[in-house]
Amino acid sequence: MWRLKKIKKISFEISIPTKGLQQGKNYTVYVKDNASFIETLAMVDKIEMESPKESIFPINEGYIHNYLQLFVNFEENSIYDDVGIYAYGPDENEIMRRFNPIRENIEFNLYPNSVIQLQPDVGC
Repeated sequence: MWRLKKIKKISFEISIPTKGLQQGKNYTVYVKDNASFIETLAMVDKIEMESPKESIFPINEGYIHNYLQLFVNFEENSIYDDVGIYAYGPDENEIMRRFNPIRENIEFNLYPNSVIQLQPDVGC
């Protein structure tokens, strides 16, 4: 007997104040129901890899090759402190009020139909 896997939609809006991406780039990914931030962002990286002509990578003199490298500190299993985050999902009235606490818990199971905005601080 097989079970139907639940799938959820997550939208990303990523702005990087470099390489002309100040206006940002939008992505919509579909992931398994229990997907974390890391798994979901990996799907965004997959989109970038499948469209190399439209990709912004590599950046920072070839040091950064994907969004996971840019936003996630794997040694501490956290999002870098200098990343601005907006991460909300819709409540029962479809208003974006359900906070995804991904900075505190990077393994948090994201709410379906969440919108996640990310922007690294490039310093002054």
